[in-house]
Amino acid sequence: MRLLDCLAKQGALGELEQLQRDLQIAAIKTKHGKELLVVMRETTEDKRFDAILEDEFRGIPDDLGKELYLLVCAFYQHGAYLRDTLLSDLLNCSLSELYARTAAATEGVVIFESLDQIAGTFIARARHRLIATVVWERCGELSDKERFLQDAISALNLNYGTDKEAFEQFIRSDRTVDAIRTLDGKIRFFETACQKDPQSSYVRQHYARMLSREGKLELALSQIDEAIRINANIRVLHHTRGWVLHQMAMNTPSTDLARRRLAQSEDSYRQCLSIYERDEYAYQGLARVYLDWARRVEGAEAAEYISKSEEVISEGLRKVRVRDGLWIASSDVENLLGNKPAHLQALEKAVSETPGSVIARYLLGRRYRKTGEHQKAVGVLLPVIKNHPDEFRSCIEYGLSLLELGESYDKAIAVLNLSTLYGLSDPRFIATLGGMYFMKGDFTEADKIFRETIKREISRAESSITHFIPRDPQDRARPVRVEGIVSEVRTGFAFVISAAYPRLFCPGSKFSGVKMRRGLRISFEIGFSARGPIADKVRSLQ
Repeated sequence: MRLLDCLAKQGALGELEQLQRDLQIAAIKTKHGKELLVVMRETTEDKRFDAILEDEFRGIPDDLGKELYLLVCAFYQHGAYLRDTLLSDLLNCSLSELYARTAAATEGVVIFESLDQIAGTFIARARHRLIATVVWERCGELSDKERFLQDAISALNLNYGTDKEAFEQFIRSDRTVDAIRTLDGKIRFFETACQKDPQSSYVRQHYARMLSREGKLELALSQIDEAIRINANIRVLHHTRGWVLHQMAMNTPSTDLARRRLAQSEDSYRQCLSIYERDEYAYQGLARVYLDWARRVEGAEAAEYISKSEEVISEGLRKVRVRDGLWIASSDVENLLGNKPAHLQALEKAVSETPGSVIARYLLGRRYRKTGEHQKAVGVLLPVIKNHPDEFRSCIEYGLSLLELGESYDKAIAVLNLSTLYGLSDPRFIATLGGMYFMKGDFTEADKIFRETIKREISRAESSITHFIPRDPQDRARPVRVEGIVSEVRTGFAFVISAAYPRLFCPGSKFSGVKMRRGLRISFEIGFSARGPIADKVRSLQ
């Protein structure tokens, strides 16, 4: 507090100036747990911490040094250490050559510590786990990182404790696995892992989870069945099986076959409860599968399964200790029934039952924002922003609510900048933050944000969706409408220029009878996708 007071007195708060005091403290004290001087450099300068680390990475003069740093960060982002002998194998050079060529280039960014002084074994780590995460997320080519992951999982020796820890962290991390771009690559990753540890049911479980995310549900079911064959007494395996069968029940075209999958999913969750009757995830899973089935069918059967879902929720609320997930499920039941007050009450109950629940607060804050209760949204989301600034979805809702309350773009941008580490992998976050910079008039910074879409290789389908539509400051019920001139027309799209903004993309060449032609004076609404600004809802002024 004294430090912030001093900075405020000297007019040196920089980027922190736009945040209220609670969030200023959060930016320093809780954001990533970084060292104070590094945090102060980040929060008072325009240059963010991740940009500082990118400059540091690019400043390593030797390609071998860059590869070494990236590999070490791949491990240490999970808290895992990398043996120097394994590191030299992965970089295809001798141990002596490794130290000779990289010692100076990576001094201060890669730290070697003694693992076994008698054997002369050393392990490598980065300075901080969050630094490692930022470097891995922001630096290096995707193809290189995918190659490193495949080589690492193949080269790990599970007889070493450090390697075994790294192996377990790699297979558990959905984010790490999803960095591999192709399904074939992900399958090869897990097949190698299965060969490394053939009796591990957890490897099979995470293999199944990856396949379910990829929509390969039959393959996922075979893997989780194999995991249960290895050890049927692990509850989490039955959770995963229930979830896979749940997805199959909802996606199978044949209703009769879908009913079989529904029954199998129910059996899996019941198996969890037979192992431990207070398993909150099993109750949540059952409630979700019943509710989703009610959405699929109609009439009396739908009503029956809505009732089943509510019965499971009620039973769970009486037995489990952590109940926020069940209250959220209850709010979904009420939402399906169209009872909006009860839906809101269930979310409020979830937050009051578990004040620290990030998901419950996010859902309630989003609901408040959508119903126009922006002050309540800010209040319920503030603890999430303070304690979990990397929860970028909550930062989006908080920032949008600030705008609705008449706050400046600077304040909303400052909040979103707390969560750029993971947010810049999400098209909605990119569209919102880039759009705010654009509307503020900082077109250079907006362009940097929108370029993350290409850097992160976000698909065209995802990056083309309009996520952020700024509202007119004089009438928040209306989107911003601008006048401009058509500067260029192509097949199926056009470009528009205006006095206030740079060139905007227009996703069409005809709007409600208005045929676009060069020089046509128009008015349009501004929206933002992850690819940049969009001119939409065009009207002719001629």
